[in-house]
Amino acid sequence: MSIVIKAISAGDTLPLRHKILWPGYPVEHSLLDGDETALHFGGFLEEKLICVASLFRDGQTVRLRKFATDANFQGLGFGSLMLQHLLKVAHDLDAEVFWFDARETAVPFYKRLGFSIDGNRFFKGDIPYFRMSKSLTQEP
Repeated sequence: MSIVIKAISAGDTLPLRHKILWPGYPVEHSLLDGDETALHFGGFLEEKLICVASLFRDGQTVRLRKFATDANFQGLGFGSLMLQHLLKVAHDLDAEVFWFDARETAVPFYKRLGFSIDGNRFFKGDIPYFRMSKSLTQEP
């Protein structure tokens, strides 16, 4: 099985964003300021959208937001492939730093991919997070 990653619209990300990240909230909770100018990507497996992510550029930094993989496809390497693709996109944009707020439960996944924790744990609602980042001054 091979995932095909391609650019999609912000609207195309919403159903999966909502289902995986904030299912107990209205779908509007998954909308972000800046969605209209961000870069959005979808990972497709046999035409089925199984993974979404959005990149927000600010100067020499790129922020990953709303990265979600369908629960039926988690743990199979598709999220890692998407993240590798996103790092290449950020590198091609000449970004120097790639960062995001990671749910505490996902920290081991990101650490395996070379990301470091920046700072202390914080909460969004009742969910614990850590800010994580990676330098892009070398090839991804």
